[in-house]
Amino acid sequence: MKQNQLILRSKRISIHNLYDAYAGMLLGYIFEVVKDRQIAEDYLVKTFSRVAENFNQTNWTEINAWSKLLHTAKNELAAFYKVAEAGETPVGTLPNLYLDRMTEEQKLIFCNIYYSKKTTAQIAKEVNKPEVEVKQSLKEAFAVIRRSNGR
Repeated sequence: MKQNQLILRSKRISIHNLYDAYAGMLLGYIFEVVKDRQIAEDYLVKTFSRVAENFNQTNWTEINAWSKLLHTAKNELAAFYKVAEAGETPVGTLPNLYLDRMTEEQKLIFCNIYYSKKTTAQIAKEVNKPEVEVKQSLKEAFAVIRRSNGR
């Protein structure tokens, strides 16, 4: 039976099938954002609770289930993103070795792009700097990440 056919059998079974198929990957994604196992598990529960609440409003035959779950998880993580965007360390998170090695400007730009999905043009306007400088700081942030990975 195809995944979409499994999803449509019943709401309870469908959510269970979605969980079995995608929970591990989704937990891995969330953990990479929050850097804390317990917080990641809490967000995973929130994500699947939201899926259950909105299950009947979603046409599961016409969407990619993973994309829908990832989108839902990102919406649940919105509060976490806002704290990170403010430059604060979200409560309960482990230090991020990449961010710890970046300058404050690199960290601000990288977090705004990665967590808040802003463009370099938006950030340039917010920090009142030319976009070319923002792009350079972003390149430097990626260089920090590459060096941290031993590449």
